[in-house]
Amino acid sequence: VNINWFLPWPEEALVAVSSTFLRSYDVDTPPDRKQALYQLLGSYQNLVGQVCDLYFQSMRRHVYVTPKSYLCLIDFYKQLYKVKYDEVNVLEKSVNTGLKKLNEAAEDVETMKVALREEEKNLKVAEEETNKLLVKVQSETVKAEAKAAEVGAKKDDCLQSKAIIESEQEAANKDLQAALPFLHEAEAAARSITSKDITELKTLKTPSDIIRLVFDGLLILQQKRVVDIKQEEKVLNKVKIDFIHDSYDEIAKSVLSDIRFLPDLLDFSANEKDNINDETCELLQPYLELENFNPAVAKKASGAAEGLCKWVGAMVMYHEAAKIVKPKMDYLKVQTAKLEAAMRELGAAEAELAAAQAVLDGLNKQFQDAMDGKNALEQKANATKKKMDQANKLINGLAGEKKRWTEDANNFADRRKRLVGDVALACAFVTFCGPFNSEYRDKLNKDYFLADTHKRNVPASDKVDLVGFLVDQGTVGEWALEGLPSDDLSVQNGIMVTRSSRYPLMVDPQGQALRWIKNKEKERIAKAPGQCVSTLTNPRLKDQLEFTMGEGLCLILENVEEEIDPILDPVLEKAIVKKGKNLYINVSDQNMDYNPAFVLYMTSRLPNPHFSPELSAKCTVIDFTVTLKGLEQQLLGRVLGMEQKSLEDSLAALMEEVTNNTKSLQLLDKQLLERLSNSSGNLLDDIELIEVLANTKAKAKEVEQKLLDAEEKKVEINQKREQYRPVATRGSVMYFCMTDMTLVSNPITLQPTGWMYNCSLIQFLEQFDISVKNSEKCQPTSKRVDKIIDFLTYQIYRYMNRGLFERDKMMFKLMVTIKIMVVAGQLNPGDVGLFLKGGSDLDVKSERPNPNRWM
Repeated sequence: VNINWFLPWPEEALVAVSSTFLRSYDVDTPPDRKQALYQLLGSYQNLVGQVCDLYFQSMRRHVYVTPKSYLCLIDFYKQLYKVKYDEVNVLEKSVNTGLKKLNEAAEDVETMKVALREEEKNLKVAEEETNKLLVKVQSETVKAEAKAAEVGAKKDDCLQSKAIIESEQEAANKDLQAALPFLHEAEAAARSITSKDITELKTLKTPSDIIRLVFDGLLILQQKRVVDIKQEEKVLNKVKIDFIHDSYDEIAKSVLSDIRFLPDLLDFSANEKDNINDETCELLQPYLELENFNPAVAKKASGAAEGLCKWVGAMVMYHEAAKIVKPKMDYLKVQTAKLEAAMRELGAAEAELAAAQAVLDGLNKQFQDAMDGKNALEQKANATKKKMDQANKLINGLAGEKKRWTEDANNFADRRKRLVGDVALACAFVTFCGPFNSEYRDKLNKDYFLADTHKRNVPASDKVDLVGFLVDQGTVGEWALEGLPSDDLSVQNGIMVTRSSRYPLMVDPQGQALRWIKNKEKERIAKAPGQCVSTLTNPRLKDQLEFTMGEGLCLILENVEEEIDPILDPVLEKAIVKKGKNLYINVSDQNMDYNPAFVLYMTSRLPNPHFSPELSAKCTVIDFTVTLKGLEQQLLGRVLGMEQKSLEDSLAALMEEVTNNTKSLQLLDKQLLERLSNSSGNLLDDIELIEVLANTKAKAKEVEQKLLDAEEKKVEINQKREQYRPVATRGSVMYFCMTDMTLVSNPITLQPTGWMYNCSLIQFLEQFDISVKNSEKCQPTSKRVDKIIDFLTYQIYRYMNRGLFERDKMMFKLMVTIKIMVVAGQLNPGDVGLFLKGGSDLDVKSERPNPNRWM
């Protein structure tokens, strides 16, 4: 039989491997520090191997470190260093740009202060000029208004006179219209006479008396000469009458012979009719009073005589009518003349008013221009002031951020430098610390990893907050809401589950990891409830794996024993093959689609499983065994859920609010810096951006205040919760006393036989609930707490005692007593160790020196 014994890799080989993988990888550090990094990673591997031996000797738990673990460490280092280095660079760029913008804004504010003083000075000058113009405008306005009042009065008088004259004119015209028919009759009579009629008259050697008298009427109307008056007999219409001697032969005959006879007659009707006076009509009156002096009698003598007779009568009638209208018309002429004079005066006054208004308009325009200029200066000054106020508000509002960013800006170079070691420590933590308990994790991180990092002069922080380095508070709060306990060990486990490059295999005897994972993945589980949770013994496991891996869901394998079905090996090793754009993993000679979003979770209920080195290399083993403090927190919530349910509900709602607000604050801080750093041009010119930044800051401040209020409320709630802390502490002590009984050895074989004393957390919680429910109810709270503690201690003792061998019962009593006293501070753990183990438990280096040699 040949036995191949593989010794651990020597440190030289480990250094050679890390050098090979990292030589071409860009690490921002000098060559000698990079060489120290190669050696450091190799040293981590050997240090973990040493601690694995110590862990087994102390805790009887098998932990293996393999070459595959070392390769995962190197690969994880390359991934995490790039992410963190890019984060620092992006943050540095954003911070420097943001600070530059704020500094530029501060400089612009100083410039604006100078500009504002100049603008206010110009504004003051403009106001003085405007006020002077205003006084002048007011003075000219008074003059113009007085002139306008004067002109208005004149205009009113003229319009009133005009209205009266027009009214009288209208009345006179009506009277005139009464005379016009006579005029028209005369004109018609004159027009009815033709040249033939005149010729006929001329040929009459002895015209009849009617013709002779008609011509006398014509001569009298036209105010022409007539013969001296003497009596003479006349025959009219065969009637003899004594009348005046006519002037026909002496005068009228020659008038009739004039070629202008008819035209003059018509002209007289048109233009000289108004020259007829009462005296003329009085001379005509004897003619008109003759009975046979009428057109009808005249017609018998001659057609022309008829027309002339009509003309004479009509002209007399016109005069009688017109002499009533004429005074009125004369009066109207005078009034019209006066009105025209008044209108001329009005025109002159209006011209003066227009000139005054023009002057006033010019002054008003000048004043308005001055006001516009002043308003423009005022608007400009106000805009500058508003802009400056907004800038000051923004700068003052971001003063805290500026101070923090300035400190960050001064530390970015150092942070980049320290990333070399900090990332190495974080990667070693995630890669190697999962299987260890809290005590050994702290020992590895501080006494081994950190000490060795500083010893080799690899740049690193003096004290690395691995939790803060790998996860933010918002995520931690979210995990707490999903059911992950908030103690350090549980948070570390959460980081390893989410950040490790290998799939997690969780040692979970109490089932808290499984509960958390199911809550965390509840949305993806809800998409395919029958596919996402399974066991290795499930006959449909291969189908479930194919479905969840192809759909990018999760697969949770419960109750894993110490061996894993080989069907999962390609998945655990992530043997991914790319064909075209698709990814595959060959499982049992079958290419299954692989979605990068797929996650495999494995949980084991075994309290102390012995996983093979091969399995340990393929996955990240994480010990989720509950801790004393972690269980204490769970029990505190449990007892309060039964005793003070409203208080616990308030705390749960508060924690959810705090988590949401913490994430909101982180997002707002990130958005604030991004918006500030990504802005283009002058910050103060972008009013919208200033408002967005101000609103973002206001929201951030509001969220900060909510967090402060929530913290105060949390303190208040926790003060009430702390009253029940002793119950949770006693419960946690009793549970770990129960679990410690599994370490009891057989007195003969000296081999652990306490496996028969295994007790699950579920069993313990049942007894815990019974104790809370059945213990005496009383007040005040302190007395109630004492009653629960007494009942719980006795209940657990009775429950455990009935299953113990007689030889182990006293040991259990002693263990319970010692642990209660140690937790209460009544016993020193070192004294207890000395009592149980003697001098072998002493750490000589930490003890005080012997004061006397004889001691």
